[in-house]
Order: sequence, then structure tokens, then C-alpha cells
Amino acid sequence: MNADTIKLLFTYLIALVVIVGGGAMLFLTKDEPASPTALVISGFIGSAITFVFGQESATRATRAAQSSASQATGQSTP
Repeated sequence: MNADTIKLLFTYLIALVVIVGGGAMLFLTKDEPASPTALVISGFIGSAITFVFGQESATRATRAAQSSASQATGQSTP
């Protein structure tokens, strides 16, 4: 395992905790009428989802660019 894989797993683990924990908090507070807490929790869940998908998109774009550059120069990727 390289450092990038460890960072990726750690990032996904944190996002998973935020999403699952937030969903559980939303479920527990569903009976409170017009609770501002639900909006805050939903914001954190949305931020975590956006961050994870942003990280994944950036990682894929970087790898595609590296692969394209190495093919253009005739080098093999590790």
C-alpha cells in the first residue's frame, strides 16, 4: 500500500462516518418540527458527499493526465 491509498481510505472512512452518523442524527431528530439542527446536519452530509466525489474526480483526472503524458513521452507508468 502506498501513501495515496492510505490517504484515500482514511478520507473515505471519515466521509462515511459523517454520512452515516448524520443520517442517524436526522433519523433521531425527525419528530422535531422545523428543527435548525436538521439543516445543519444535512449541510454536513452534503459537504462530505461533495468532498468525496470531488476527491475522486481529482484523483481520476490526475491519473489520466499522468497516463497520457507518459504515453506521449513513451515511458511506462509504474
